[in-house]
Amino acid sequence: MSPPTLNTAATDDLDDFASSDLAATPINASHFVDASDFEPQVLGPVVGNGSVVGNTNGNREVWDWHLLPDGLLWHSYLADPHEPRMSLMVFRDQRGGEYWDATLGGRMGLLRYGTGEAKRPTGWQWDLEGAVMTRLDRKNSQDVESMDFRFGTEMTAAEGPWAMKVGYFHVSSHVGDEYVERNPTFQRINYVTESWIIGSSYRPVDSMRLYAEFADAFIQSGGAKRYQVQTGYEYTPLAKVARRGAPFAAVHLNLREAVDYEASTTMQVGWAFHGPDSGRRLRFGGQFGDGPTSQYEFFTRREQYVGLGVWLDF
Repeated sequence: MSPPTLNTAATDDLDDFASSDLAATPINASHFVDASDFEPQVLGPVVGNGSVVGNTNGNREVWDWHLLPDGLLWHSYLADPHEPRMSLMVFRDQRGGEYWDATLGGRMGLLRYGTGEAKRPTGWQWDLEGAVMTRLDRKNSQDVESMDFRFGTEMTAAEGPWAMKVGYFHVSSHVGDEYVERNPTFQRINYVTESWIIGSSYRPVDSMRLYAEFADAFIQSGGAKRYQVQTGYEYTPLAKVARRGAPFAAVHLNLREAVDYEASTTMQVGWAFHGPDSGRRLRFGGQFGDGPTSQYEFFTRREQYVGLGVWLDF
């Protein structure tokens, strides 16, 4: 039997390849995809039983369940003095009174179905919120004048520039013991609301936010009435260098049936530092307020004030 012979055309092809630049190029290990990396590099990331979805920029994002997730889909209104956060403000009103307004509270996510990042996540989330808003009288030994307690829970959602919330919150107002001692004829009221709430916000660009909210108090007492509407605008550009911060501005309107829908207006300007990973914001600035007071124990009181404050937003 004669030995097999190579096809002449195949032999010519091998000779051409051997003399080409490609054959002389060394093989680099980085040209290969490790088996453990094949799925995320070629098929896209998959976490647990999560779904891979496309966002508004055409990127693939993983939606999955997250217990006690980092970050929020819905954030407290910057200029609303009745929102959960950590803050301290000193101000002087039109009557010459000087006060501290201190808020101790926060907002956190319990469960999310969506993306896992802390900053600008997408999906659905169940939130819990709570705060106490306390007013101290600086001219009377820092005595507690009044306190408003707020507690709530909400379902929130965010996709692209839109966000929304639907939920419940409780508000109850209390007067300080020291205030009662100084004003023995004062008659305390039991201002309480139990409300359903719905809200929506829109960001035409990343640095701007427009929002509106409607609350229906199905239980009310102490002069409180059923309906409340809030709306506002926020300007929060991100700093090019995080440690240098950036300016911010916000305006908030609160209209309640209890005060015949007279607008309580709050405006803020200042400087903010934004956590690039956490999404939290630390702000320093000035605040101006005009209209019915934010301390609901004295809800018929009208005040105008200017103050300085620091706010930590979640």
